[in-house]
Amino acid sequence: PGPIPLGSSKDQAEFEQLVKSAESTPATSHPDAKAPVAQEFEGDTNPTTGEVGGPKREPVRFGDWSFKGRVTDF
Repeated sequence: PGPIPLGSSKDQAEFEQLVKSAESTPATSHPDAKAPVAQEFEGDTNPTTGEVGGPKREPVRFGDWSFKGRVTDF
């Protein structure tokens, strides 16, 4: 189902043009959105510890365990 048509054909045409232009422009993130966290290394092997297939960022930082933005203090 689509939106309810507007009463005036002029208003409806303007609405459809705005929707079409909004769909054609690339989506950008919100200005207040946090930037993605950069990976600490490239590849499968951590160059510091030699761990293969482990997390790309160290989960224990600053004495706290963090996972997906949630932090647990030891």
